Amino acid sequence: MKVLKNAVFASTLPSAALLACIATLGAVTAKADASFDDFFDGGKFTADARYRFEHVDQDGFANDADAHTLRVRAGFQTGKVWDLQALIEGEGVVQFNDDFNDTVNGNVTFPTIADPEDFQINRLQIEYSGLPQTTVTLGRQRINLDNQRFVGGVAFRQNEQTFDALRIVNTSVENLTLSYAYVRQINRVFGEESAQGAFEGDTHLFNAGYDIKDWGKLTAYAYLIDLEDAPQATIPSTKTFGARFAGKHEIAKGFTGLYALEYATQSDYQNNTANYDVGYWLVEAGVAAQGFKLLGGIESLEGDGTHRFQTPLATLHKFQGYADVFLVTPPNGIVDTYGTLAYETKLEDMGPVTGALAAVTYHDFQAERGSASFGSETDIELVARLGDHWSAGIKYADYNGDGAFADRDKLWLSVDVTY
Repeated sequence: MKVLKNAVFASTLPSAALLACIATLGAVTAKADASFDDFFDGGKFTADARYRFEHVDQDGFANDADAHTLRVRAGFQTGKVWDLQALIEGEGVVQFNDDFNDTVNGNVTFPTIADPEDFQINRLQIEYSGLPQTTVTLGRQRINLDNQRFVGGVAFRQNEQTFDALRIVNTSVENLTLSYAYVRQINRVFGEESAQGAFEGDTHLFNAGYDIKDWGKLTAYAYLIDLEDAPQATIPSTKTFGARFAGKHEIAKGFTGLYALEYATQSDYQNNTANYDVGYWLVEAGVAAQGFKLLGGIESLEGDGTHRFQTPLATLHKFQGYADVFLVTPPNGIVDTYGTLAYETKLEDMGPVTGALAAVTYHDFQAERGSASFGSETDIELVARLGDHWSAGIKYADYNGDGAFADRDKLWLSVDVTY
């Protein structure tokens, strides 16, 4: 586990959380056996697993990539004692073949499928809720902010992204949620064996969200992201300030309007030696009725030919197409014009199938600076829910790069179980 060099926490944040857990157990034992019993008796075990087959056919590679992988997590969350609650969770990712580039195995004649074998502590945190309307969480944890466009856990990959952080969330003011996180290390999806598996730095994440009844949520944010170990040309340290409004509202009986507006600015920060200022905006609108959803939008990330708006801590797979062509924004920026038609329903008379989701999305990509085409993509997704714990899914992405980027097709078959 990578050592953190932060005097505030003295050593790694996961280690600090573990020491805090041990200290808590000792204090509780000294005070009352009954409280010690509650610490464990009130706790719960957690487990989830995902088998996935992923296929990639990409122009420019001698071979297609096929990956059979299994991800298993198991953890324990204690009961709450003296306003303290701890959680520990281990994670393992195993491969059943090696016909793909997992980013660390050296199989560069295959397209990338970023699911390397990895065994580590996924989460190790302690939470304190003794202050009025305030929760403090210390340790290795998940952080998902808003729609995860700027900060998220990348749950799609077998090894999720976690944060070694101190996070404070306050809800003292009605309808207002204030969140601050100091992040010392980002544990990325590439695992501990990768040179880019973890980035250290003094990152500060500020987020304030106000719920407007029957309309949506208004959010303001400031993300000061310091990535000491990252290649600044493609994964730079940045400071981003922005605002977002997203929600839904009934427009007629049985019909709900969907909408989102967002704007942000981004510039260089900390060890990023460049000097630039670029912008981001999003406009999205749609309608939902009887389980159907029709949604369209335009998202723009500015580029000036060299520097470009980046979101390196985002759950990037959710945005700009499932084919993951634009994990790094092109130098001339990108404008994504997209439309989605989806249907989701619960099923009561279909035997083991208790719910279903079907969605198709079309993306048209253009350079934000200039008029170059970056191609188009069609994404299809089908998910079947099997009772309370199981689900199975199929996803397909067909990207046509119009000569700007390599054409590629991707297919995923997966089975998930969660307890």
